[in-house]
Order: sequence, then C-alpha cells, then structure tokens
Amino acid sequence: MITLFPETLIQLISQIFQAAGASAADAQQVAVSLVGSNLAGHDSHGVIRVPQYLAAISQGTLQPAARPDVAHEMGAITKVDARHSFGQVAARFAMQISIAKAQQHGLAATTLINCNHIGRVGEWVLLAAEQNLIGLAFCNGGTPGGLVAPYGGAGRLLGTNPVAVAVPVAGRPPLLLDYATSIVAEGKVRVARNAAKLLPEGWILDGNGRASTNPHDLYDGGMLLPAATYKGYCLSLMVELLGGVLTGQGTPIFPGYIFKNGVLFLVLNIEAFRPLDDFLQDAATLCTRTKAIKPAEGFAEVLLPGELEWKTAEFRRQEGIPLDETTWSQLVEAAHAYNLPASDFV
Repeated sequence: MITLFPETLIQLISQIFQAAGASAADAQQVAVSLVGSNLAGHDSHGVIRVPQYLAAISQGTLQPAARPDVAHEMGAITKVDARHSFGQVAARFAMQISIAKAQQHGLAATTLINCNHIGRVGEWVLLAAEQNLIGLAFCNGGTPGGLVAPYGGAGRLLGTNPVAVAVPVAGRPPLLLDYATSIVAEGKVRVARNAAKLLPEGWILDGNGRASTNPHDLYDGGMLLPAATYKGYCLSLMVELLGGVLTGQGTPIFPGYIFKNGVLFLVLNIEAFRPLDDFLQDAATLCTRTKAIKPAEGFAEVLLPGELEWKTAEFRRQEGIPLDETTWSQLVEAAHAYNLPASDFV
C-alpha cells in the first residue's frame, strides 16, 4: 500500500494524459476528476481508471485532443456530441449548458452521445447544486453484451447504469445520491481484484450463473447482480431507455454497439417552482430532523446522502489517498511508457 497526497497524484496523472496527447487544461481536468473520486472514497472511479483510458486512446476510441460540440438544440433541450473526447471534458461541457439553460428557461435537458467514460456521475450533478439548482443524471453504457444480469436471469444484459441527484441545502453541503443500479459499480470489483480481496456474497455470478466471491470470475464471463433485486433491475432498464435509447447512443444489447456512455442530464431551477430561500430552509429542516433520529444498534449516526463522501474527502486531504500496489504499479508503468519519472512523486 502506498499513500499519496491529492496534489501529487493530480500532477502525475495530468502529466501522463498530456504525454498521451491531451491539452494541459483537459489533462488537468481529468486528473482532478479522477483524484476527486479517490478523495470521496470511490476508488472504483479514481486513478484505477488511468490504464482503461490509456488503452482507449491506444485503440482510437478516445481522442485526447477532441472537444465536445453542440449537435442540436431546441429551447431548453440540447444534444451534445462528445466527439470521442474525454468523458469528463464532455460531461462538464454538457452540464454547463444545462445550468445556463435552466437559469434561462426554468429547467433544461441535455443528452450526451459519442461519450467516453464520464467518471463519477455525482461530480456533474453537484455542479448544478453549487449554483442552487437541482441536478439529475441518468447514464448507461457498458461492454457490448452487457455486464449485469436482469433480476431472475443468469446472463449478461445491462450496463451498471448509474443515477445521480444533487440538491442544495441551506447551511450544509448538497445532498448527493450517486450509485449504480447494479449491486455495486464494476469498478469496485476491479478494486477488489487489484487488492487481491474476495468479494462479499451476492455481488456476482460466474460465467455458469453460479454465485461467486472471486472478482476474477466477473471478467471471465461472469455478471453483476442488480441492486435491490427487481427494483434495481427495473430502474436499470429505465436508465437504458433514458441514457441509451432516448439519446440515440444505444445499449449494450444492440448489434454493433460500442462502449460509450449515453447520458441524460436534467437541471431544475428551484426559483421557477418556489422561492429559493424557502426551499433551501425546508431542505435544511428535513436534513436536521433526519440527523436527529436515534441511531440503530451498530450505527454511530444517521448519515445523509453524500455525507460519507464529504467526511472521507476531508480525511484523505489530511492523511493522503491510499493506493494498492497493483494500481500504483500500473500508474508507474504508464508513466514510464511516456518517459515520466514516477519515482519523483513518491
């Protein structure tokens, strides 16, 4: 295990992506996004993704110098073509459009196509909440053929299909819901594999449809299970429709499908519905009363959505970000491939 402070890790990742062909600004943005996921405790969407992105650049499916563009717009609705750029660059571009249009029209809907992995989806809806707007995101995508079994099935069909919602609150950080509709994000299995750990029971089935705790089985024809049994499965299907079919990006089960994120961003302007201060205060009251509930046995407190991430980020800013040896060795290998002295960052 190695521990690095976020600024150091950002510098290393930024230099790697610049060497791979990204502009300094885009490389910095992607690095900040990935390290931000590690800070929040979501290592599944952090720097562990660097080899994945570099492989996509090598294969030509990620164009590091590309820029997203508006493909179509009609009033409050916008379609953004990511043009195979970094997903984080495209997601920020699309959310900034959504914010501006929601401020103008009261609400906005923006879709993303030809978009690479956008990272932690909650990062983008938080941009809206920071402007005292409500942000929602529906994101589909996965390897061709899918990775998640439908409820009651023993075969791959769906992507991990995350949803995210961020809501501003008076006097505290925004509430943030951000999770996959599979029982866990695929990246959490990747983290366990890199750390040579077994999975909890009930996460995956192997390629024969049998329960397994071996993370390698997922990548050998296995499948993730849906969250909350049939509820997660049904929600995942809706994300396929909103993120994949509505946007035109497609879904993993369609012939000729190539892995991309199909994304639908929705932004609501609170002031179009009611006075902003009234909403923020009411939301704060809801949070305060929720936090006042007596904890159940085995729990120290009742946590609000996103609260654990804020606490984890504060701790890791002070103590550093832990990386397992496999993930660190992959970063060192990537740095060496571009003649970067990774040892200078330890």
